[in-house]
Amino acid sequence: MRKFILDFEFNEKTGATRIVVDFNDPSMSTIEINEAIRNGEILEEVLKETGRLFGDNVASRVRNGEIAAVCLDHHPELRKDDGGIQINQEITTKREVKQ
Repeated sequence: MRKFILDFEFNEKTGATRIVVDFNDPSMSTIEINEAIRNGEILEEVLKETGRLFGDNVASRVRNGEIAAVCLDHHPELRKDDGGIQINQEITTKREVKQ
């Protein structure tokens, strides 16, 4: 069973806003979770839950990248130093092409 913990954070000093996502699915391996993060599968579920909890306006701003969605990926210690993996940004990957 998938479990999401969503936390809406606002930094009063910097004005930065983000949704911190803690994701757990005991049926998935760490590699499978990382792939789900990379291919956007988790983001779609996070957006759905964000809309339900915080409203469609906040979910729309997360989708547009105005508010960062950050996954802690089983590392809660990343929260204290603004770490984590931003899951609502374009990820570029290098691919070797044989010619």
